[in-house]
Amino acid sequence: MRVTPLSRTKANEQLSLLFLVMKITTALLLLGALHVSAHSVSQTITLTAKDQPIRQIFEAIYEQTQFGVIYNDQQINANQKITVVAHQMPLEAFLNEILVPRNLSYRIKEQTIFVQEGVVDKMQGNVSAPVKIAQQTVGGIVTDEQGQPLGGVTVSVKGTASATTTDEAGKYRLTVSGPESVLVFTIVGYKHMEVAVGAKSTIDVSMDESVSDLDEVVIVGYGAQRRANVTGSVATVKGDVLKRNPSASTVNTLAGRLPGLVMKQTSGQPGFDASRFNIRNFGAALVIVDGVEQSFNNINPEEIESISVLKDASAAIYGARAGNGVILVTTKRGSTQAPTISVNSLVTGQSFTNFPKPVNAWQYATLYREAQMNAGIPEPQVKFSDEDIEKYRAGTDPQYPDTDWMSIIMRSLALQQQHNLSVSGGTDKTKYYAFLNYLGQDGMFKGGNTGYSRYNVRSNLDIEVTPSLTVSLDLSGIKEMVSQSSRPASEVWFWMDFFDSRPTAPAAYPDPTKVPNISPGPYNAIINTHEDIGEYSKGAKSYYNGALTLNYNVKQVEGLDFRLKLNYYNEGIEQKIWRKQAEIWNYDYETDTYSLHGTSEPTQLNQTYDDNQIITGQLSANYHRTFNERHAVDGLLLFEAIDYAGRNFSAFRQHYISTAIDQLFAGGTVDQRSNGSASQSGRKSLVGRINYGFQNKYLAEATVRYDGSPNFPADRRWGFFPSLSLGWRMSEEAFIKDHVSWIDHLKVRGSISQMGYDNVAAYQYLTGFRFSGIYVVDGEEVPALVTSGLPNPNITWETMTLSNLGVELAVLGGKIYTEADLFRRLREDMLGSRVASLPNTFGASLPSENINSQIARGFELQLGSRGTSGRFRYDISANMSLARSWWKHYDEVVYTDEDEIRIRKRTGQRTDIGFGYKSDGLFTSQEEIDNLPYDMDGQANSTLSPGDIKLVDLNNDGKIDWRDQTIINNGGTPHIMYGLNMDFQYGNFDLSVLFQGAANYTVTLQPGNINIDSERTPMMVIWNERWTPENNNASAIIPRQRLGQSTNNWNSDYWNRDASYLRLKNLSFGYTFDSKVLQPIGIKGLRIYFTGVNLWTLNPLRRYGLDPESPDATRGWTYPIQKTYSLGLNLTL
Repeated sequence: MRVTPLSRTKANEQLSLLFLVMKITTALLLLGALHVSAHSVSQTITLTAKDQPIRQIFEAIYEQTQFGVIYNDQQINANQKITVVAHQMPLEAFLNEILVPRNLSYRIKEQTIFVQEGVVDKMQGNVSAPVKIAQQTVGGIVTDEQGQPLGGVTVSVKGTASATTTDEAGKYRLTVSGPESVLVFTIVGYKHMEVAVGAKSTIDVSMDESVSDLDEVVIVGYGAQRRANVTGSVATVKGDVLKRNPSASTVNTLAGRLPGLVMKQTSGQPGFDASRFNIRNFGAALVIVDGVEQSFNNINPEEIESISVLKDASAAIYGARAGNGVILVTTKRGSTQAPTISVNSLVTGQSFTNFPKPVNAWQYATLYREAQMNAGIPEPQVKFSDEDIEKYRAGTDPQYPDTDWMSIIMRSLALQQQHNLSVSGGTDKTKYYAFLNYLGQDGMFKGGNTGYSRYNVRSNLDIEVTPSLTVSLDLSGIKEMVSQSSRPASEVWFWMDFFDSRPTAPAAYPDPTKVPNISPGPYNAIINTHEDIGEYSKGAKSYYNGALTLNYNVKQVEGLDFRLKLNYYNEGIEQKIWRKQAEIWNYDYETDTYSLHGTSEPTQLNQTYDDNQIITGQLSANYHRTFNERHAVDGLLLFEAIDYAGRNFSAFRQHYISTAIDQLFAGGTVDQRSNGSASQSGRKSLVGRINYGFQNKYLAEATVRYDGSPNFPADRRWGFFPSLSLGWRMSEEAFIKDHVSWIDHLKVRGSISQMGYDNVAAYQYLTGFRFSGIYVVDGEEVPALVTSGLPNPNITWETMTLSNLGVELAVLGGKIYTEADLFRRLREDMLGSRVASLPNTFGASLPSENINSQIARGFELQLGSRGTSGRFRYDISANMSLARSWWKHYDEVVYTDEDEIRIRKRTGQRTDIGFGYKSDGLFTSQEEIDNLPYDMDGQANSTLSPGDIKLVDLNNDGKIDWRDQTIINNGGTPHIMYGLNMDFQYGNFDLSVLFQGAANYTVTLQPGNINIDSERTPMMVIWNERWTPENNNASAIIPRQRLGQSTNNWNSDYWNRDASYLRLKNLSFGYTFDSKVLQPIGIKGLRIYFTGVNLWTLNPLRRYGLDPESPDATRGWTYPIQKTYSLGLNLTL
C-alpha cells in the first residue's frame, strides 16, 4: 500500500533537499514549516488543474482538507492526467467528479480516503466488482505539416476530463469509453483538431499551423497577457528567431526586426561590437532581464525565450526609469518533458564591410606636391620632386618604398568561434534549464593584441514544494576578457596614428629590431598593434546574477497569488594598461647607420578596479479572475526596493627599470598615483495595475507608480506616475464577426501616460565641498577642496507625457496582418543649467534646473503576410518608423537680431538640424572668380582659385559672413528606420533574409581628412575624384588640393552626404534532417546552416570607404564594422 498525500514529513524532506541545493537560509525553512502547518481543515475543494497527475490531485486534497488518500499503486496509475475546475466544491462531490469517470471508487473513514478500482456500495461500505465498461485504448503519433513530431500536444476526450500529452516523439496513448468518443488535439500555434475514434486503435494526425498569433502570450511589465488583449504598443520577437540567426551580440540580431527600435552598430571591434539602440529615438531604453534591471549585450541569443519592447503606456509601470521605453528579456526555463540536450556550434570568418583605402606611395607624393604647388610654395621647397615620384612609382629603389600599411597591419580575414550547450527538462515537481556558452573572437590586426573571449553560464530551476508553493532559483554568470592596444581601436587617436603612417615610409629596416620612423607622432601603427613592441590593454569583466523567487497560490481565494523575488547582481571590471617605451629610428641607406628619432612615453602601468552591485527586492500580490465568463479582472500590487552600490580603485606607476615585469611593484615611486571612491544609492517604488475586459471586446488597463529618488530634496523626492490605456476589439462585435468573415482581428487602442526621469547628478540640492585636483603645500601634495557650486533646493523630476494611438488588423485567416501607431511625447522640466541666459561674469558653478522642454512626434507601421501551401511555409513582414523632436523651450539668450533668431535660436527648432553655408559647386575658371559679385574670403577673393568651393551670398549683402548661414542638414541620427524580414521553409530547407535600413539623415565629411593639409595619408577617393585642371568639373565631389586653404574648410553643405542605406543585415540558409532517420540512432534533431551578417550595403558613402553606421562616418577613424560568414550545426539529443 502507498500513502500519497503531501504529508508533513514529506514536505520537510523536500524542503531540506531544496535548501541543501540552493543554500537558502534557515529563516526560509522556518517559513516553509509554518506555511505547511497553517492550513485549516476544510470540507470543500477549490482547485484548477490542467493535465495534472492524479497523485498531485490527491496531494492537493490533503493540503486543503487534511484528509489523507491511500491507494494501491499496482491497481491505479498515479500518473494518469486529470483536468478539473472546482470552486468551493464539497469534498464528496469533488471525489465523484474525478474518480467515477475513471471506474474508481472511494471510502472515507475518519480523516482517510481509501481509493480503489470498482464501485463502492456506500450503504454497506463494501466494494463490488468493477463495472465492465466498453473501453478501448487509442494511441498514435502527432506531427506537423512536414511530418516532424510535435511534443506537448494535449490530447483529450471531448466532454470528459480524460487527457494526456504527447512526448518528444509526438507519441500518445489514451483510454476512451468507446467508439463514440472524440479525440481533441490542441497546442498553441496550431489549429485544433477533432477526430472520431470509431473502431480504430491507432490514430495518427498531422496538425496544420495556425497563422494567427492572437493567443500568443506576450510578456509585459511584471506579468504576461494574451496578445489579443494587450492595450499598449508592444513589439515582440521570439528567441527561436534569434537562435536561427546567431551573432556575437544579441543586440545586433534585433536590427530591422521590430518597428520603433532604432539600432546603430557603431563598431566591429571584438568585445565592443554591440549596437547602440533606443526606442523611437527617445534615448537609452531601460532593459529588464527576468524582472530586474540588467544589460543584455552579452547574453547569448540561445538563452532567450522572448524579447518584448514596450513603447508607450505599457512601459509606464516601470516609472522613473521607463521614460525612453523598456526592453523586456525573458530567458528560457525548463519543462515537464524528458531531458533535451542541445548543442550549437559555429565557426565564423570576419572581414570589413568598408574601409577608407589609403593612396599608394607615388599617389601620395603626387598629391602632396600638388597641394604645395597650389599653395604657392617655391619648387625648391616642395617636398617631392617629379624624379622622386617616378622612383616611388617604379618601386625598385629601397630608399623609395611603396608600403601598403593596410595589408601589413591588418588581416583580410579573422576567425570567430562559438559553442553552446543547453540541457532542459523536468518532471511535474521540478523543471530545469542549464546553458553553457563559449565565444572566441579574433581581431583584425596581425600583431595579435586585439581579441575577445566570453563564457556564459545559466541555470534556471523551478521546484514545486507544495501544490501552493513554487520556488525558483536562477543563477547566471558571464566572464569576458578583452585584449586591445593601450590606445584603443575604438578611439580616434589609434586611427590617427594609422593614417599618419606614410606609404613612403619603410615597413622595416634591415635591422628588424628597429622601429621605423613612419609618422610624425610619438606613437605609430606598428607600436599600437604589436604587443611585443609597444603596449597592451587587457580587460576582464565578470557579471554574476542570482535570483530567488517564491510564488504562493492562495487556494482559498481563486486567482490570488503572492510573489517574493530577491535578486543580487554583481559586476566586476578590471583594466590593465601597459605601455612600454618604444624607440623610433631613422636609417641612412647610404651609410647603413641608424639614428634615434625619438621615443614614446616612458614605460608605465595603469590598473583600475571597479565593483558594482544591485540588490533588488520585489513583493507583489496578483489577482486574476473571470466572472460569469464576461468580466475578466487582473490586478497587481507591488513593492520594489533597489539598492545600488559601487566602488573603484586605480593605481599608476612609471619609470620602470625593466619592461620584463608588468606589475605595479616594479615601477618607480616618483609620480606614482592612486585613487579610489565608493558610492551608494537606491530607490523605492509602489506599483499598482488593474486590467479589465468585458466580453473579450472592451479592454482597459490603468497603472500607477509611486517612485522615490535620492537625487531630489525630501519634499520633492517622490513622484506619482499614472497611465491609462483602452482597447476595443471591433472584430468581436456582431456587425463584423457575423457579417465580415474575412476580418479575423481588428483592434483600436489608445493610451496616455506620464513618466519621470531622475538620471541626474545626485545631491544638487545640498551645499558643500568636493575634492578636485592636487595642491602642493610645504612641498607635499595634498588634495584640494572646492565648493560644489550653487545648490538648487527646487530641483525635481523631469516628466514625460506620452500619448499613443494604434490599430491592429488581421484578415483572411490571419494571412495578412498590419499594425500602425501614432505617438507624441512631451518632455517637460528637462534639467539644464542657465549657462546661456546668464552672463559669463556670473562666476559661480550653476546647478541643474527644470527649465527646458521638448516635443517628439512620429509613427510606426508594420505590414506582413504568412501562410502555408503544402510543404511550403512563408512569413514576410516589413516595418518602418519615423520620429522627430523639436525644442518647445530652450534656455538661451533673448535674441533681437532677425538673423540671430533665424540661425541661433533653438526654441521651436528641430533638435538635430545643422546650420552652415550653402554652396554652388566649384569654381572652374579665374574669370568666374573675378566676376563674383561678392567678397567670399574677406580678402577681395584674392585667396580663391579654380577648383575651390563656391559659397552663396544668401542675403545679397555683398559678402559671406555668419548671416549667410542656413539649415543645411537633417542631423546625424536617422529619422526613418525600416526593415524587411522574409522567412521561407520548404520541406526540410529553411531560408531567412533580413534587410535593414535607415533614411533621412546626413553625414558631414571632415574637410581636414579630405583635403591635404598635413602629412596624413589621404583616402583613395581624393585621388580619383578631386578637381584638377584636367578634371575641370564644377560638380567634382573633392575640391582642388591646397595646403592651408581656409574657405574650403568652412562648414558648408558641399561636405554633406546622404547617409541613407539599405543593408542585407542577415542571411541564413539551413537544412533540418528528417527525425525519422535520426531517432533510431538517438538523435532528436539535426540542422546544419550558413549565416551571413552585413553581407551587402547600398549607400552613397561607399565610394569614400565609409560605413553609414560608423560613429565616425565622417572620416572612418574607427574600428570597421564587420561582415561575417558562419557555418554552424545544431544538434538535439
